Amino acid sequence: MERSGAIVAIGGGGFTHQCDPVLDDFCLSLLPALPSIGFVGMASGDAPEKIERFYDRFRGHSETLSHLPHGASFAETSDWLAGKDMVYFGGGNSESLVRQLRERNLASLFQRANKQGLVLAGVSAGGICWFDWAFSDAGGNGYSVLKGLGLVASGACPHYREEPERRPAFETLITRDASLSGYAIDDGACVVAYAGQVKGYFSAREGSAAYLVSKSDTFGVRSKTLPQLT
Repeated sequence: MERSGAIVAIGGGGFTHQCDPVLDDFCLSLLPALPSIGFVGMASGDAPEKIERFYDRFRGHSETLSHLPHGASFAETSDWLAGKDMVYFGGGNSESLVRQLRERNLASLFQRANKQGLVLAGVSAGGICWFDWAFSDAGGNGYSVLKGLGLVASGACPHYREEPERRPAFETLITRDASLSGYAIDDGACVVAYAGQVKGYFSAREGSAAYLVSKSDTFGVRSKTLPQLT
């Protein structure tokens, strides 16, 4: 399996949620020994507890650990990215994260670094932001389509089977709009993409997986489980 340049989108779990540590181990498996790892807490307003959990989880597994300071400029972010092997984006408000990355032109820095080998990993908002579109309730008006940053083709939906209203709402959306298809990711699982295309999923929980959901030729939706990665 390829390693550098991956985008890892976690449906839910990992160190910020204090569960499924195997998801973090999977991210580490994509990196060289003693990598340089960074954390971006932009989606949660740099929640201190998530930053603390980042350092606690990866201390001893990395040569250098750092988090991107809140409000860092374009130039400061560019300098901070230098030499990084992986940057992990925490979850939170998807709309706020996408807007900040786009308006401050920071997305272009992460995209360029990813093409040069940087692994971009993240949970919930921090993972789905990189897709063409994300299924999000960040706007406060229920679930809807949020335009993403376009590094990965198609859409993405986290917490697929964990939030009771999310799965039927996601499937209804796709039933009504034949132009949409998207990747649905359970908590405890992640999808992995290279060069803009999802290649499969990794699971840390029995029964957790990821699926490509598209409109059926007849009625409703078609859900196809992705290839499992090890």
